[in-house]
Amino acid sequence: MRRIAAHGLHIMATVLAAVVLLTGQAAPAAAVTTVPGDAGGTATTRESVRAMTWNICGEAGGRIATDDGYCPYRNVPGKKIEGIAQLVEERDLNVVMLQEVCSVSHLVPLEAKLEADDPGSDWTFTLAGGTRPGDTYEPDVPGVEFIDAQGSKCRGSLSGTLGVAIGVKGRMTWKTETDFTTPLGLAMGRGSVLCVEVAGWENHVCTTHVSNFGADVPLKLTQAQADQYYADQIATVADVVGKFPSVVLGGDFNTRLQDRLQPLYRLMSECDQRAYGTGDASDEPTKFTLDGVTKDANGGILSYAGYTTSKIDYLFATGGFTGCDSRTDFADQTDYRISVQPACTRTTPSSVPDPCKPGATGYSDHTPLYGHTQGGGKPSWRLDGSAAGFDGTLTGGASWAPGEHGGALALDGSTGTAGAAGPVVDTTRSFTVSAWAKVNPGAGTSVVLSQDGTTISGMMLFYNPGDSSWRFALPKADSATWSVDQAIAPGATAGTWTHLTGVYDATSGAVSLYVDGVKKATAVHADADRWAATGPFVVGRDKVKGASNAYFNGSVQRVAAFGYPLRDDQIASYAGRLTAPTGRNTALREVAGEPLSQGCHQNLDPFGADYGTATTLTPTLTATVTHPDPSKEVWAEFSIWDNTDQSLPQPITMGAAGSASAKVRGQGTVSVPVPQLVPGHAYGWRVRTTDGTTTSPISTNCHFRAPAA
Repeated sequence: MRRIAAHGLHIMATVLAAVVLLTGQAAPAAAVTTVPGDAGGTATTRESVRAMTWNICGEAGGRIATDDGYCPYRNVPGKKIEGIAQLVEERDLNVVMLQEVCSVSHLVPLEAKLEADDPGSDWTFTLAGGTRPGDTYEPDVPGVEFIDAQGSKCRGSLSGTLGVAIGVKGRMTWKTETDFTTPLGLAMGRGSVLCVEVAGWENHVCTTHVSNFGADVPLKLTQAQADQYYADQIATVADVVGKFPSVVLGGDFNTRLQDRLQPLYRLMSECDQRAYGTGDASDEPTKFTLDGVTKDANGGILSYAGYTTSKIDYLFATGGFTGCDSRTDFADQTDYRISVQPACTRTTPSSVPDPCKPGATGYSDHTPLYGHTQGGGKPSWRLDGSAAGFDGTLTGGASWAPGEHGGALALDGSTGTAGAAGPVVDTTRSFTVSAWAKVNPGAGTSVVLSQDGTTISGMMLFYNPGDSSWRFALPKADSATWSVDQAIAPGATAGTWTHLTGVYDATSGAVSLYVDGVKKATAVHADADRWAATGPFVVGRDKVKGASNAYFNGSVQRVAAFGYPLRDDQIASYAGRLTAPTGRNTALREVAGEPLSQGCHQNLDPFGADYGTATTLTPTLTATVTHPDPSKEVWAEFSIWDNTDQSLPQPITMGAAGSASAKVRGQGTVSVPVPQLVPGHAYGWRVRTTDGTTTSPISTNCHFRAPAA
């Protein structure tokens, strides 16, 4: 295990930690003892990870296009930074995973560029060093590069350590690097698995560069040995990422044979296994290689057959993706024939470092591969009788009703709305909207939520009094004509709180309406009828013939929108199942001025010295709990144990006296105080949600170390 801080980068002190998975049984429910809670607390965000993985071949060898390891723009790091920054802006990325990158020449100016392009943003980068093919740790081998403790040094005009890197738009709170054990001195280098934790995110982020030693067969390895080395690396990756409950993994895996990646496919979804809409392709290539080359004695290309393509870069996630794409126009596909580029030959003086001129966007021989994971709702408005968590605008007859169903937003049926500043879903792609709603008896047509087009709303979720139905509708055009595809669920009951979910799956065209977590109606919205409604998202009305229409008469709460189609089980969970707490935390001491992670990750050494240290011997454990029914009380039950001496009694046993937090209604942040701990001992803890009748799954384990006496 190597600890590497990239040179000069904005990165916290490295924190390596370890985990023990305990399987202690919960004790029978006991009388609830409470401590004060915080009903206004909010959960940790299930951030949508918008990630790119890209082998930028930033330090590869080769001076001309026919040399081994040739890489376009090798000596122009600013050009590669240009391509990365363009994609970050175009795709609103918050994670960048890079392979074959130099810590100083690439990462330092890249971080500065991203923050300059997006004033107020805070990007953090870290790097794990690797070894170049043929390099050695022995300093006296003639003609071979020496590797220091951090890894191979970048060559020529490039500076820093060579390796893999992760950049996040946020603050890293923890990182770990796990080295592969493959041999040095072969045709492929030795890499590692780099993983980080980001403040406020449930997902960990990992990247890797796996070596395929087939090029050494039969010179130094048998085929069986080469295959085993590859399998060992994949097993290491699977072991590392398998310890995280939520993770995004990207990298260069150096194989087009997906069967060799089965340990990863068993753990996670791979982003480019399916199309995400009309015109989208799956299994797109990520590597472009010159093919059928004939060359002269000086390496100049006389003719070539073109570029062969393969898929060897992959992006995985435990939670699935809402979109994925390989940016193939960013791969080098330049015509390097000497009839086109006479200088692209070894006869060009060495004083010209780059005699071959790549195309303007031929940044690398690999393409960038990017995907978006399934994040939490945006917006996710509680509307619980107060403005907590609400970033929209109330208009007209909209008012807070704190005493209704745990707190709600009351709408008067004539002018009352709650609106966002702009659109929140792309109505040409898959999306989900949901809300709790109660329509008043005698109400007319009442729209729970919609998103404006120019003339008509692009989608609307509403109550129809004529047949007492709930409806989810997508108009076929932005016109004054009422022509809609709608899923109609009969049996709506005025005066009753109901959980509603509308789903549009652009891949299949399916329009689905769920009532109280159960699919009740479907329709089809054809590709030809899709159009983009780019106006504001509104709770409490829709738009028809260019005018506001069908104001909601009743009350609404917990409104959310998702940029992907929720699955049946996810919708059922939102509507009626308790889920494990989020936002787990306990106060830790700062290291080098940086607050550390609360330790909610799987660690590697349960007795290591790298746990974060609590600020006191009687810390407070904190978590955020949510009940699917906003009107119900909910609380947390905690458990904490001694990892250093497991023979000691548990300070808190789940379900026993002292384990329960205060009760909150609907949602809130709750806590329990911990009895006096043993100075210097390492502790693990976990928590579950309960309403006194049912309990949620238990959370993953968190860890910290008690301070010394």
